[in-house]
Amino acid sequence: MKLNEILENCSSKFTRNNDKNVNIKGISTNSTEMRNNYIFGAIKGKNFNGENFINSFSKYKDVVIVISKRSNVDKNIKNKFNTIIVSNVRSFISDIANIVYKNQIDEIIAVTGTNGKTSVADYTRQIWEQNKLKASSIGTLGIIYNDQKINSFLTTPQSIDLQKALSKLSENGCKKVVVEASSIGIDQNRLFPIKFDKIAFTNFSRDHLDYHESMTKYLNSKLKLFKNHSKEGTIAILNSDDQKTKTFAEICSKKRIKILDYGENASFLKIISIKKKNNKYFVKIKLKDSKYLLKLNFNSSFEIYNLFCAMLLVFGEKLEYNSFGTLDKLVSPKGRLEKIYDKKFKIFIDYAHTPDALKNVLLTLNEIKKNRIISIIGCGGGRDKGKRILLTKEAIKYSDLVILADDNPRNERPEEIRNDMVKGLSKLEKSKINNIGDRKKAIEFGINIIKKNDILLIAGKGHEDYQEIKNKRVFFSDHKIINETLR
Repeated sequence: MKLNEILENCSSKFTRNNDKNVNIKGISTNSTEMRNNYIFGAIKGKNFNGENFINSFSKYKDVVIVISKRSNVDKNIKNKFNTIIVSNVRSFISDIANIVYKNQIDEIIAVTGTNGKTSVADYTRQIWEQNKLKASSIGTLGIIYNDQKINSFLTTPQSIDLQKALSKLSENGCKKVVVEASSIGIDQNRLFPIKFDKIAFTNFSRDHLDYHESMTKYLNSKLKLFKNHSKEGTIAILNSDDQKTKTFAEICSKKRIKILDYGENASFLKIISIKKKNNKYFVKIKLKDSKYLLKLNFNSSFEIYNLFCAMLLVFGEKLEYNSFGTLDKLVSPKGRLEKIYDKKFKIFIDYAHTPDALKNVLLTLNEIKKNRIISIIGCGGGRDKGKRILLTKEAIKYSDLVILADDNPRNERPEEIRNDMVKGLSKLEKSKINNIGDRKKAIEFGINIIKKNDILLIAGKGHEDYQEIKNKRVFFSDHKIINETLR
């Protein structure tokens, strides 16, 4: 595609230093991916500044450079290349990626929230597949389509990767896509300029304050999904029982977005009661002025909320009682309250790494508790330090014994992270904690001390099969260590 054609279809404002109409073969924000006839977006990130690599592109032909108005790039370097100047490099790159990598997908929907995004996205894809629709989910578990998975290290892929993925899925016949919209992804314009057919909000609690700095900024980033990525006819799916739902509903009212809600306080899909009996949940609901009783084979009540969110994302206003008929065929996403062992004792793995998520998981396990609950928890390095003690307190409150294990320490010293996790605890609280650190040893210790009818929860990493240590990812699987130790 010619550069002029791309720029003519671009909605972003820009200026350029020449009118050379080169043929464009690719777009990148990674200097190592640069080739002849590529557009390079010079993004200033947390660890690297793309502007520092521009001068090295002299060996390539017909390169186009995109820089910010606030750029410090030398004038001579600007004039050396075909340069485009914009107010926001990220949004501009997202804009042109949407033009270069086209797709013909019929319906694209997004789900945001502190917890539950992955489960909602996975259930949504599964329900579409149950209804013989070619569908994909994009998020924490990767890009999943036709029983194939491409791993992704970001919940919401970078804009170029996302647009490439949508284009490739479209070429392969995919017609429905659900995307996990993380607060950071939204804030960094990775979803721009997509306008979604449906958008969902699951819940809101503390997370990512190392990036957002305050709960207000964190919330505002999620609100942008509703403000900036809706269109005429967009439908909002809201959890009526979350304390921040009113704020999202106000945005919907201003934007004239139709709301379909779910939960105990909902108008559309109202939960009248949830009762558990013989490892099944009996859920009484009210839908379109009629009451029904559903029998669901799930591990937790919060998974029922995720399921209802997914049902509304798939069926919208057409949701009927008969739509719930195939739910027994759904499989819980890997690492989401995943039962690994269930004989003399039980072992679960869960991705819970926020205080609220851990609390919900432990409350669920307390419903089936017969003896002790042992929790293995940890906190990631380079992330919100204030969350660390909160996570430990939830574990202490709802567990009989807590084991501290390293969980992606990144560039921090693991022992300092664990010190933060116990700072200020009373002597009694500390008596419930075993500070082990080494994750393999912590899991082995937890399994070796388990007794009949105990429950062991290994939290934090879920589906992940790596540890991030000093900027490197090394293979590590909770599943593998559990199976080896049990043998």
